[in-house]
Amino acid sequence: MSNRILMSNTMKKIIIFFLCACSFIVACTETSEGFLESKGKETDDLESVFSDSTKVMGFHAALFWQLGRVTMSPHGVASVLQNYKDYEAGTDNSRYSGYFRVTEFTPAYTKGDFSQGGTNAGFTDFQRGWQEAYQTIYRCNSFLQNYKKAPLTEATKEKLANEARFIRAFFYFHLLRQYGAVPLLYDEVIDPFNPSFLERSTFEECVNYLAQELRAAADALPLEQMGADYGRPTKASALGVLTELYALAASPLYNGGNIGSGDNRLLVGYDNYDVNRWENVRITAQELMGLGTHELVKDNKTRPGNGFYLATTKRVNTERVWFWVTVSTTGYPASALLPKSRNGGRQIQPYHELVEAFPMKDGTPIDKNSAEYKENPYQNRDPRLGYTIIYNEAEWIKTKGGELEKVYTYKDATQDGYGTSGGTETGYYFRKCCNEDLMANEYGEGTGLSFIRYADIMLLYAEALTELNVDRNRDEIEKQLFELRDRAGIEPGDDKRYGVPANMNKDEMIDFIINERRIEFANECGNRFWDLKRRKLYEKLDGVWTSAAVWEKTNDGSYTWSVMPIEQHFFSQKMYFSAIPQREINASHGKLIQNPGW
Repeated sequence: MSNRILMSNTMKKIIIFFLCACSFIVACTETSEGFLESKGKETDDLESVFSDSTKVMGFHAALFWQLGRVTMSPHGVASVLQNYKDYEAGTDNSRYSGYFRVTEFTPAYTKGDFSQGGTNAGFTDFQRGWQEAYQTIYRCNSFLQNYKKAPLTEATKEKLANEARFIRAFFYFHLLRQYGAVPLLYDEVIDPFNPSFLERSTFEECVNYLAQELRAAADALPLEQMGADYGRPTKASALGVLTELYALAASPLYNGGNIGSGDNRLLVGYDNYDVNRWENVRITAQELMGLGTHELVKDNKTRPGNGFYLATTKRVNTERVWFWVTVSTTGYPASALLPKSRNGGRQIQPYHELVEAFPMKDGTPIDKNSAEYKENPYQNRDPRLGYTIIYNEAEWIKTKGGELEKVYTYKDATQDGYGTSGGTETGYYFRKCCNEDLMANEYGEGTGLSFIRYADIMLLYAEALTELNVDRNRDEIEKQLFELRDRAGIEPGDDKRYGVPANMNKDEMIDFIINERRIEFANECGNRFWDLKRRKLYEKLDGVWTSAAVWEKTNDGSYTWSVMPIEQHFFSQKMYFSAIPQREINASHGKLIQNPGW
């Protein structure tokens, strides 16, 4: 299938929103028209922009600001840090609470309560995600077409251009995993103020184009970004996204598990299975790991698994491959996650099933029938559990600079309890990515929410080796798992296997790796959401109930607890791909083909 694009050669103006020098840029909000029909409310002549160094830098800074709006949230319009968690709430890991269960994308996703042409939350988010991604791609193309005119040094201009090229590829990657194949604009600046006639490229064409772009970015970007440039993309960032792209293309949904038919089959995957697609993942992951610029953050001396905590909270660390870095700010993400008693918004809350996914401190699976587990299911567990989730009687500071105090989530406990107004709906709260020395409303150094951590690359590498030949690659696969679990603070045991079962076959190893990804990346930028999709696991959740842990306090001060199902999940195959907003299809005069089932 070919691209058919009607180019606009007379486009003179461009949507821009800029502040000076170090400011971030406020982007367009949703309009009632599709992206192809939208009218800019603030415009500036390109010649004016690219003849002023401050405006050029502001224009370029907008591309970074837009990253969080689309990629950390399916709707991309509210606070970046508050909405990075949105995808997480559409999985078996967690759910939105209260008001957010009605207004947000992923609760509708879980229930299947939306359509591509309706007016509810699901549709609105489809529209925004598509629209804002293409607005940024449009801005990237505008920058790349005009940057050479800027009154900047040649070195600076090339640096900015390489970053814009990378960001454009990253936005295309996000569109690809959410919608399948999309129209590729290449380097053309398509006038968004007038409808253009666009066809979707094939999935294979999109993968090939993005692989080419990311490889070029990897060759041009620096090995490191230091000082004020920390957070800008590096060679490893480009290789990291390329690894993710190849993993997407090699995974079951796209590689032999195509759900499409007829005209849309080549839009949502390959028409055949090819195990060698995993070889691309292996090679690229290995290349990144060989750069010597990144490694796991390790610290088991301070306390078991402290390196895991630092990797998800410390703004500058060796594990962040590609990430959203922020300036000093009050509370985020703590103000969105922590319980009411800690000034938090408790917006998203973990299910008990996520708690069960974490192993014991020796790495072995939990035994629900053991006396120890029945008495206290949080005792002697993988240290990552305690750095991820607040459970009954877990501790967090209650006053600025104060001592640690227990959080009570038992039934009807004041402020935070199950069944209490503003309390937990699952028996748990998230604490991951929150600085444990700060209240939710205190200023910190700023945080960095990772799109890709080094641990992600390690596990994708292990996954690729498993798919290629688990028996031949067993030592190298287990090396990744042992190192990751050692960093987590899990005990090695007499056999030095950290609870990793010996002699797993291919299917068992894949299941183990996907569960390891679940617990390692819980509540981080939607990793579970994307893993369930690409591995074609979402269909297994159809009809499944997820649960709360309900603790009750007895008259003698002791506790009893039980598991209560609270949410039944819905899934149909069409939900593997978001619907292309009907307004976009109308604006293209029917050239855009809708995704399967919509």
